Amino acid sequence: MAAQAHPFHAVAARAAAEGMTNLKLKVANDGAYVRLIQQTPPLFFKYKPDPNDDLDRTDLNDFKRILLSEEDCSNGPNATLALVKMLLEKFADYGSSTPAKKPNLGRYK
Repeated sequence: MAAQAHPFHAVAARAAAEGMTNLKLKVANDGAYVRLIQQTPPLFFKYKPDPNDDLDRTDLNDFKRILLSEEDCSNGPNATLALVKMLLEKFADYGSSTPAKKPNLGRYK
């Protein structure tokens, strides 16, 4: 993914442009770790081709992980954001059995 920008960057920019302040981009490890995170309900989106990372277990353990495939992200940020919105609606009632930890978005970049 080093040759091209991660698809979640454009999706997050599109979400911000639409006023979706609840969907945040989390970037760590010099850009090798990229996730889209929503605090309530506690969900995060992982791009399936990205490697797994311990940060998912340490910072997002109480969050539901939703994988987006290359095909899911192949039609551009508008289509991917539409899919994300549909999934956010589908999982709107998701709740963890333990209190959600807020990811520390400030310590990454």
